[in-house]
Order: sequence, then C-alpha cells, then structure tokens
Amino acid sequence: MIDTQKFETMERIAEKLFRAGVFSAEVKSADTAFAIILAGDELGFDPMASARNVALVKGKVSLSADAMVGLVKRSSVCAAWYVVDSTATECTITTTRHGDATPTVLTYTIAMATRAGLTGSQTWRAHPEAMLRARCGAALARAVYPDVCGGLYEPDEAEEIRRGGAPARVEAPREDALDAWRETLSDVATLRDMHAAWALAAPSLHAAERASQGRTLASERLTALGYALTNAEVQSVLSGGIDPPLATALDALSEIDRHADDEDGDGVVADAVRVLRGIASAAVHSKVTAFRAAIKRATALGVPDAKARLTAALTPTPTAPAAEA
Repeated sequence: MIDTQKFETMERIAEKLFRAGVFSAEVKSADTAFAIILAGDELGFDPMASARNVALVKGKVSLSADAMVGLVKRSSVCAAWYVVDSTATECTITTTRHGDATPTVLTYTIAMATRAGLTGSQTWRAHPEAMLRARCGAALARAVYPDVCGGLYEPDEAEEIRRGGAPARVEAPREDALDAWRETLSDVATLRDMHAAWALAAPSLHAAERASQGRTLASERLTALGYALTNAEVQSVLSGGIDPPLATALDALSEIDRHADDEDGDGVVADAVRVLRGIASAAVHSKVTAFRAAIKRATALGVPDAKARLTAALTPTPTAPAAEA
C-alpha cells in the first residue's frame, strides 16, 4: 500500500514529467503518466526509468524488452541468462532458474515473425536482430519467470494488442500455421518448454483460427511425454498460470521410469515420493495436483495399488512412546 505522502509525490512528478514531454506521444494526460509511474514503481523502477520503459496499452502494462530482461536478471530467482546466438534470421536465449536442474532454451526465428505478421514494419526490416532478441527475450522471461514478469508485454507485442489482439496480417495459410505448431511441438520436452513455445505460436494459431486444434495437439504432446493433466491444467500450462513448484514436480514425475528389475514397482513409488516431498511447502492445490499426477504416472507404469502405496509411503510413521524407567 502506498502512503499518502508518496502518492502525492508521485502525482507531482507525473505532472511535471508530462508537461516536460518526457513520455511518448501516446500518453495524452497527466493521469496516464501517473499510472505509468505507479506501474513502474511496483516493478522497482524510478520515475524517469518508468517514463522511458513503461507504457499502458488497453490496460496492459508494456515494458521494453531490455527492461523486462533486466527485471528478471536482477531478481533472486534468476541464476543465469545469456544470448546464445543473435542474427538477422534467428535469436536463441537460454536461462536457468534457481532450483531448475537444466536451463530453458528458446529460439525465435524470422520465419516465425513473418508467420505472425510482424515483419512488415520499417523497424523490423531495419533492425531484425534487435527485434528478434526482444521477442525471444520477452517470451522466455514470461515462460520461466511468471512470478516476476507475468502479464508484462514488450512494445511489439503491445502493438498487436492495440491492433485488436492478433496480427493484422497472416501470411501463412491455416494449415501451415498448424503444421508449424506440430513441428515446434516435436522439440518440446518440459512444461516450461510448452509455455514458451505456445507464447510464440499462439498469435499465428489464433489469427488462422486454429488455436483450438493447437491446444489439442499440445495436450497430446504432453500425454506422450508422460504428463497426466486435465484440460484445465493444460490450459494453465499454456497460459503460464501454473505454480512454478508444481511445474517442476510434474516435469520430474514425467521423467520417472520403471526399470526391468523393479518387479513390484517399489523404485517408481520411491522416486515419486521424493518428488512429492520436494514440494511439501507448496500450496495445497499444487500438492494435490502433483499427488494425483504421481498416481497416474505410477499406474501408467504398471505399478499395482499405486494410490494406496503412495499414500502409505507419504504417511509419517507414528513415533513409539519412550519406555518408562
């Protein structure tokens, strides 16, 4: 909660900066300028930094790609972030979140931008490297760090919102958009991979009226990878609304396998219990969802009485009372 003194100070700063012409031409009033400074303050930016990097588009907060990446890199949950490759045709960025066993890698190509109807502007034609880095970085930041920058958009994405939520032009036919999504799905291996891939492909799929089929293909891919998710949970993965500890647990559960010498399935149960105990401090809903996924995974691997065995393994053994002297 902002106290009255800080509120009034920010209001005066907004009015002065607005009169000074610091904001972009789209900012038409001191009230909008104040909203921008307030949004930036919540993200940890000073007023001038907010004026440079923050915008409001139809109620959505837009943040420059550099500022969004900076927000992620200075957060305590980011262990590493670096650009692997950046050319006029593609950009690859990798990041590792604290607690993740492996880094998440995302590639965005000029072909993907063309399919989404983005490359017609002079900015894209003159600076493809910078635009690809911005698009790739923003999508990766939201995919891996939804708790840090969920709901934020970089300016190019905000322009899509201004145009009505979808690209103005779709150069690829409907089936081409769906075929491109099928090809992308072949490289998806984790829930974070899926969200990052969907964030990039969704505009083309929506514009081509193939979003519903795209979600079905995503669900089928996750099932093939060993995930046992409901339709609502799949939608949560695609939108980035899934709890990060739950996503980590579901990724680990999907990787559990049954070895040939594990006749009774004890190894599967032990592996699942380790995963479930690893999220003991997560929200109750996340723990319940992970437990249900563990049952489905163990059952799919042929473990008999999976629910009862997992329940028994997770139930603390009562401590015997100390014998009286």
